[in-house]
Amino acid sequence: MRFIDRGKTKSRTVPGPQFSVRVETETGPPIVKTIRKNVTVPIDGIQITESDGNRWPLPKGGAFIDSGSEFYTQKTEVLPPTVGHTLLHFKGKAIPVVSQDYRVSGNFMLANAWGANGQVFASDTTKRHLLAPTFTDLSSTRAALNVKGSIAIAAVQPTNQIAQAARSVGELLKDVPAIPGASLWKSKLRAAEVLAASAGEYLNTVFAVMPTITDLSDFLKATHKVDKLVDQFIRDSGRLVRREFRFPKEMSDETIEVLGYSPIGSTMDYNNLYPEPSYALPVYKTMRRRVIEREIWFSGAFTYYMPYWYETGNRSDRIRLTAELLGAKPDLNTLWQLAPWSWAAGWFSNSNAFMKNLSSLIQYGTVLQYGYVMETTTVTDTYFAGDKVRDPIAPYSGMFKPPYPAVTPITFRTTVKKRVKANPFGFGVSWDGLSTAQQAIVAALGITRVVR
Repeated sequence: MRFIDRGKTKSRTVPGPQFSVRVETETGPPIVKTIRKNVTVPIDGIQITESDGNRWPLPKGGAFIDSGSEFYTQKTEVLPPTVGHTLLHFKGKAIPVVSQDYRVSGNFMLANAWGANGQVFASDTTKRHLLAPTFTDLSSTRAALNVKGSIAIAAVQPTNQIAQAARSVGELLKDVPAIPGASLWKSKLRAAEVLAASAGEYLNTVFAVMPTITDLSDFLKATHKVDKLVDQFIRDSGRLVRREFRFPKEMSDETIEVLGYSPIGSTMDYNNLYPEPSYALPVYKTMRRRVIEREIWFSGAFTYYMPYWYETGNRSDRIRLTAELLGAKPDLNTLWQLAPWSWAAGWFSNSNAFMKNLSSLIQYGTVLQYGYVMETTTVTDTYFAGDKVRDPIAPYSGMFKPPYPAVTPITFRTTVKKRVKANPFGFGVSWDGLSTAQQAIVAALGITRVVR
């Protein structure tokens, strides 16, 4: 299933190592050499990429446009790219129960990363498909990335408040509307329309929610930061304000025992690739070390405008703006944190972040000129021989003298890169997916289907 809904899909082979084994016997005298088995199988990965093939770099001197798009690529690879050659001589004629010598050569001393398939293939090497590597994709779903995008926007948007009004709960003021913002600012951008004053009554009727407001006194602190904040806010109004946000890198490391014995082809008793001489070699557990690494980050550019009432140089307007930037004015984000509006939790991936985004959008006409959340997830599975589970079996142990050949670890690595695009209102706001009731409530919160 495709990750993006447009563009082209391309694929290429990622060359990996080769599995090979050649088994020869020697009888006599007279000396007769016979090839019993000779097979070579490439163990390759593949890279699949879905992209719009966007032009980059953009032509200079033109107006700003968002030329980006969503993106997906999955690269699977097998490491190391080459495996060392092994040559084993088994002196079968030296013991009474075997009548021939064996010569086994190739790149066959591999840890069994294929479980039962590795044993079946060893019994019937015509079934080459059984050595197709199994890769693990643990990248985030689109819904999970939308959650991350909403959190990132709430953290870095230009109108992010210094103080959270929800930390200090005051009493309701009778002259405050049921939904603060029912009479909202007009922005030059006009990206979001405001529903009529009946919106607040609608929510109260349906959900019996009576919003509260906060005590303004707690938000007059930290005034030494105010001037810089306000100056920055005024200066960036109408400009393209670029922001980035990186989530902490995630990493896990786990080692477990997995199905099958090592090296490849082994059972508890013998190896299906070369049954008789394999009695002279030990058998090992197969272990898997899985390392998962995940990086997620956001990059976007915001645009917003000053409230219609603000006049440059007007002291009272500056004071009013300062108070609102400090969170002294109750808004949708404040009310969300004050009241347990659990009815919305299932509709938007992260309701708290979504409400904060809506609040900024409504108050200042903030929209995204562009916004992307990106993720790189790498799963590295390394299979290696663990503890010994069987020693060489007498009298076959006389066919081969230690030291025994080392079992080569083999690694399957999956790297997935995803890029999800926001619309001007944020991530994961799917208008087409909302029911009539859901659209009515979202509209009551102050945003309508103006921009897709």
